[in-house]
Amino acid sequence: MSTPEITSTSGAGFATNPAFRALLTAASGATGADLDAVVEEIKDLELLVAPDAGGEPAALAAYRRIDGFAVEIEYLAVAPALQNQGLATALVHRIQGDEAAMVVARTDDDAIGFYRAAGFHAGDSPPDSRWPGRRRYLCVLPHLPLLRSPQSDDGGVEWIHGEPSPAPVHVVPASPHWAGDFDALAGRLRDALGSRALALEHLGSTSVPGLWAKPVIDVVLTVEDPDLEDHYVPLLEAAGFVFRLRERGWYGHRLLVSGPGSGLPAANIHVFAPGCPETARMLAFRQWLRTHPADLDAYARIKRASAERINERGGGAGLVMDYNRAKEPFIRDLYARILQGHPGPEER
Repeated sequence: MSTPEITSTSGAGFATNPAFRALLTAASGATGADLDAVVEEIKDLELLVAPDAGGEPAALAAYRRIDGFAVEIEYLAVAPALQNQGLATALVHRIQGDEAAMVVARTDDDAIGFYRAAGFHAGDSPPDSRWPGRRRYLCVLPHLPLLRSPQSDDGGVEWIHGEPSPAPVHVVPASPHWAGDFDALAGRLRDALGSRALALEHLGSTSVPGLWAKPVIDVVLTVEDPDLEDHYVPLLEAAGFVFRLRERGWYGHRLLVSGPGSGLPAANIHVFAPGCPETARMLAFRQWLRTHPADLDAYARIKRASAERINERGGGAGLVMDYNRAKEPFIRDLYARILQGHPGPEER
């Protein structure tokens, strides 16, 4: 059976259509007045519909723009007669093709298998009050052109509490304690933010077993909008973290660190929005190093040599930023190889 033609349309013309309403009930669980509210919501979203042989809506995807890099699927459903024929995947691919964006979806155990099979990276997300007691996931499908052409993080740094003082760069052998350190940090972040912490990932060198690294845990925290600092910064400061910088021109990045006397492991908390290409790049980098021992060893050598050269110079050259710049040629070349093809989904 051929795949039905997918068309972009408006939800306004489907408000009373029984087939369309049945699809929305399947996607949302809503009925009655709640379903009427969903139908109204659909009118403000981008909508794709695929008809059955009789012209009735047999599949739909409704989505919205998050920012310049990502869109989020709000509702996705396929009628029972057309399920398991690739139509849901075709809808997702159509969204990505039309929007040239990362695709974000939030789901539970009922649909997580589909999203993983479709190439999404799935991370644990807070429960949704609409479905209490159900495990939730934040899923992201990378858009390869955005990963291949990242925004530059040069310049535009707004330091909070002043710039850091020069300090030696310490690179040490991998520690078996780093995974536990991440767990402790994640627990503190979840306790502080609750449902505002949409996802937490252990990234950077300490997330790769066997890799030499600075003994500082890199955590990527996903929040709805990093620009809304009042929604999360005060809560994190109360939990023992210190706000260090913002980079509005680099994916809206914010950075917090573990505060002195907080009892927390040394950490950098990187804050990004859902579907941020930089998060996907770091996930691809982590997965590659975890599965390519020769590149892991080469990167470890580069890190040790770069730290030694930076520390020998002393003075202002001892900044971590100088160390990061020294690694850039290797990292840039490795990313070029990693992103030759689409990075596959990583199961956790």
